[in-house]
Amino acid sequence: MIDINKFMKGKGLKPTVCYPLEIEGNHELWGFHHSESNYYNIISLDGVDSRLGGAVPILLGHFYADKPERPADDDKIYGWRDSVGNVQFLTSDLISCQLEGYSLKIDIFSRNTGILESDIMLRKGAVIIGCGSVGSLVALELARAGVGRFFLIDLDIMSYHNICRHQCGILDVGKYKTTALRERILQINPSAEIHVAHKRIQDVPLAEIEPFCSPESIMVGCADNREGDYYAAQMLAKPNGMPFISIGCWERAFAGEIFYCLPDGMPDYEDFMATMTESSGRVQANTHIYMGEVGSFEPGISADINFVTTIGVKMILDLLNRDNEKYTQRLIDSLTQYTLVCNTNNPKIGGEMAEIFSYPLQVTRSIVLDYAEK
Repeated sequence: MIDINKFMKGKGLKPTVCYPLEIEGNHELWGFHHSESNYYNIISLDGVDSRLGGAVPILLGHFYADKPERPADDDKIYGWRDSVGNVQFLTSDLISCQLEGYSLKIDIFSRNTGILESDIMLRKGAVIIGCGSVGSLVALELARAGVGRFFLIDLDIMSYHNICRHQCGILDVGKYKTTALRERILQINPSAEIHVAHKRIQDVPLAEIEPFCSPESIMVGCADNREGDYYAAQMLAKPNGMPFISIGCWERAFAGEIFYCLPDGMPDYEDFMATMTESSGRVQANTHIYMGEVGSFEPGISADINFVTTIGVKMILDLLNRDNEKYTQRLIDSLTQYTLVCNTNNPKIGGEMAEIFSYPLQVTRSIVLDYAEK
């Protein structure tokens, strides 16, 4: 019988290098070496983008325009293109490496092909007001869908009590939520264009935000108050021809609501505020209450918040692709402007308001929004 441990002793896994396909000339190679799998992941050339956050990449070695007679002493790996243009990599022990070339655009978004077109999505943008539990999920899902431009607005700092509902974690505590979220987006798409503002939407200078406001972008209201959503919808989205969507959860996230409007031809957020907010449970649920402060708001668990938010994200993708003939609409044609999403209709969780729903996971399609009397 073969002793597999003796047979494999000293062999280990063959080193693998994951490198950018477009690499040419002389470059530093920055990234990570995972000793368990003997995998070298080159994530950047000639330096590290500090905005990526997370674990700090190390200098793995160098890529040379020509095969060096002697690589740098600190090279763990080094590479070059041979006489026919093929990439070669060796370890410092002169072991030939297996190669996995990648292209950010092709490989990161390849699984979206046929559903979302990368070239189109990378030109799309999202202005996200509020980067808490709802806004953080919206931002990362849009990044995964290929959206290439973001303006993140929130004045809050990440705290420990946010962790159970937010997309960021313990290593982000003490950072502005916008900063932490920018890092996460860049870890999905390092070439994304991201601007942040640590303030209320009402306090962001127009000259700063207007370059992100166009029909190719969407305004997403995830703020903890309706005033922020109202300002974003009426003062920014509508004048700049942008679609607007507001996503919010009710008490304990037993339910949530999604409102959207196009810049023309349908009731807007001002109409919604005038005609529908009395029937909404969001106003009292989205007050700014933290641990130790006086108040009754209980924000709900992540699974409930995310269920509501995911439906909102699907609607956002429909709105961003409303003029794309190759795109198949998912939800917009089936839902109304004002949609309620139920997580549970148990009054022990949602109180009397929960009884308006017939069954858990109900999604309303019957509420018709009218123009308000002006």
